[in-house]
Amino acid sequence: MSLTRLALTLGRNDVRLILRDRMLVMLLGMAAFMGVAARFALPALDASLAESGVLPSEGVSLRLSDTYPMWVAFIGLWQAALLPGTAFAFLLLDEKEDETLVAMRVTPVPLARYVGYRVAQPTLLSFIFALAIVPLIGHADVAPWKLVPIAFGACLTAPLAMLLFASFANDKVQGLAFTKFGGVAGLTILFGWFAPEPWQWLLGVFPPFLVAKAFWMAHAGDSLWWAPLLVAVVTQLAMIRALVRRFDGT
Repeated sequence: MSLTRLALTLGRNDVRLILRDRMLVMLLGMAAFMGVAARFALPALDASLAESGVLPSEGVSLRLSDTYPMWVAFIGLWQAALLPGTAFAFLLLDEKEDETLVAMRVTPVPLARYVGYRVAQPTLLSFIFALAIVPLIGHADVAPWKLVPIAFGACLTAPLAMLLFASFANDKVQGLAFTKFGGVAGLTILFGWFAPEPWQWLLGVFPPFLVAKAFWMAHAGDSLWWAPLLVAVVTQLAMIRALVRRFDGT
């Protein structure tokens, strides 16, 4: 079966599976909802905090608006990748519970091609999400020619999350527990915004932080924004390759 025919056949079935599961629909819709909410809520919250003397205050010169790039990276890049990755991880876990993956081994479709299709799904979706949600929030723009490679770096987090959850969880209950670790890991991006340099770079062991850092540097006009992005892309591709091999063996 050709890759195009495989994608069309499985894609139709995936759409049905997602639409009948409210949790999956909610996960895929949440990134867009968070983008819309951030667009309108952040300026309102900034004005409210400034008016009430909370940010800035006598002890803190920071305004909420100073942190807009942090929120745009967290929602438009990290959440835009994590949520599709989580949704498709649950699809894989469904197939794991139903032993669909075992049945695939006796069909004409090579398992490697099937896994490739599964990896491509959340990657493409989160790439589109990142390209759409970052401008939608609109409080920390970068040039489109910079945003495209940054979105590519961000979207690699989606298959990573999917493969991690689906490889190490035995069922959807365990998968739900793993998603909590994913949520906590994302706080690295928020913490990293306030961490001083050069210590901030230690957080590069978490590749999505390097994607966020590249976005912040691009927004600030730093000509070396591509360097952390390149490291993040190479690292994530290596991790995806290792996880695909592990998943093939399950």
